[in-house]
Amino acid sequence: MAIAPPPVPPDCPVRLVSIGMPVFNGQNYLGKAIDSVLAQSCGDFELIICDNASTDATPEICRAYAAQDRRVRYVRNAHNLGAGPNFDLCFALSQGRFFLWAAHDDMLAPEYLARAVAALEAAPEAVMCVAGITEIGANDEVIRHYATDLAAVGSPDPVRRFASVIHAHHQCEDLFGVYRRSALLGSGLIGTYSGSDRVLLAEMALRGRWLRLREHLFLHRDHAQRATRALLLVDREAALRWQDPAASARRGSLFHVVLYRHYWRVVCRNTHGLTRLRCGVQLLRWWYTDGHFADVVRDLLQNIDPHLLNLVRMIKRAALGSHRDLRPGSLPTLEP
Repeated sequence: MAIAPPPVPPDCPVRLVSIGMPVFNGQNYLGKAIDSVLAQSCGDFELIICDNASTDATPEICRAYAAQDRRVRYVRNAHNLGAGPNFDLCFALSQGRFFLWAAHDDMLAPEYLARAVAALEAAPEAVMCVAGITEIGANDEVIRHYATDLAAVGSPDPVRRFASVIHAHHQCEDLFGVYRRSALLGSGLIGTYSGSDRVLLAEMALRGRWLRLREHLFLHRDHAQRATRALLLVDREAALRWQDPAASARRGSLFHVVLYRHYWRVVCRNTHGLTRLRCGVQLLRWWYTDGHFADVVRDLLQNIDPHLLNLVRMIKRAALGSHRDLRPGSLPTLEP
């Protein structure tokens, strides 16, 4: 069901960049995230905070910032819409020519917006700009510097860009890049299924090339309560409910099947002719890259009967153990 966004206040000016910050119970790091946005050297932006019915101090924090700075707009949902719809609401409320999702626990270097917007202004054919990443810990300590390994997203060939996204192992950090708003219009945005961020990046790859800033301007926080750590990598059913509170557990157990189906939908929505055929070849390749065939088989077994999957795992471990026992040099040495 489409979400009807609240009306924009008549005195709200149209800004160059819209920043959408979806949040649910984010009191621990929310203030630092907002401060990093307000400290941007490019001041022509609006910050739209969509609070997904938080039960902690999030509302008080947001209202205090909105009272201090007219660029901050706080919207509180009457109930928890799920993460996907809340992300999409941020975009629905935006007006800027460029758009950025900002996580409530991440931070931005002061020059991030200015550098990304300048790069996009200089390359009208590009749909988004991403930056190098500084991973920080719970206390803002720097853990490492890195960039996602999506080498072909700057290619003029949409199929090469698409293949780069769907075949690479990555954690979707580039979702928090700066988009040309017109490129996001008509896309699938963030769906109510796990992996929808991955699908959106694949769709952006089909819609145009990406720009990459070499500087590590996106400060991505790793901490114990991070959604991908607390839910997505541990409990897939809980991750699905995080995306969509009304979702069924059965749907969540088919993660890779659902992901593959949405990849096909993205290809059909954005391509035709030879380009669609070539994307279809890449989707056939998808089964054999990054262990996807085994992932789909595991999902199907889990969906049929979780005990069956456990049995297969036990057999596999037993077989591997027997194999190790039969390797040369693995047998115990008998004392004379």
